[in-house]
Amino acid sequence: METIKNTGDINSLKENKVIGEIELENSEIKFYGSNNILFCDSGIKLRKSHINFLGNNSIVYLSYTEKDYVLEIYVRHNSTVFIGKNNEIGAPLNINVQESQNVIIGEDNVIGNDVFLRTIDTYPIFDANNGERINDSASIFIGDHVWIDHFNYISRGAKIGSGAIVGIHSFIAPLEVVNSNTYVMGNPAKEIERDVFFTKNFVGTFTEEDTQNNSIYNSDVFIFDFVSNETLSMNNIDNIIKDLPVEDRLDFIQKLFVKNKRKNRFTIVEF
Repeated sequence: METIKNTGDINSLKENKVIGEIELENSEIKFYGSNNILFCDSGIKLRKSHINFLGNNSIVYLSYTEKDYVLEIYVRHNSTVFIGKNNEIGAPLNINVQESQNVIIGEDNVIGNDVFLRTIDTYPIFDANNGERINDSASIFIGDHVWIDHFNYISRGAKIGSGAIVGIHSFIAPLEVVNSNTYVMGNPAKEIERDVFFTKNFVGTFTEEDTQNNSIYNSDVFIFDFVSNETLSMNNIDNIIKDLPVEDRLDFIQKLFVKNKRKNRFTIVEF
């Protein structure tokens, strides 16, 4: 096992890699396997965080954000966790990736406190009539400019399109699809409203004048549409990522998720 408790420990790694600059405060990174990569943009700080690589050939990619990351990440074999830039993430964000699945989070999102993302159920469940497993693990995808409020649980296989809103104390069921610009809430989450969007103007500091000025927002900047040759197929991307060796996978996600700035890349429209 290789452990990083301060930046000086990075130079001692032999079987795993940390790429980029990172600041650690009461945080720990553990590699139980080999050929894993932690990639960090410049200016990243982990505070009260634990990142655990529990297998081999996995990637955790942390893009720049102004606030400190407070993370609890557990990733096993042949998996990828990608977190895009300029997200506002509460404490902690809990991510558990197993059975060679992936978690992809886009940019400009708001993720509240105590949010859980799990690509697995704890144990396999089988059909009593034919013996087939009925709860296969599956990857989780979250688009751009998504608001996931406090105390939410995002289950295996969930896909949440750009511009979506998940209300407080919600449970996104396995394989659930939340369309872009749709507001869902509840346990299990149900559609509250469609064709909506949010801005990141914190209403807690609003004066009466601010309230009046924010009664109408005439812009389509946060409205996402399906655009041919722009909107990505999450299922196809998932399959490609799973087939790539770790170094090629890093290059692929940088090209597709970092360099690709197209607005409608993560639009989901399924009715």
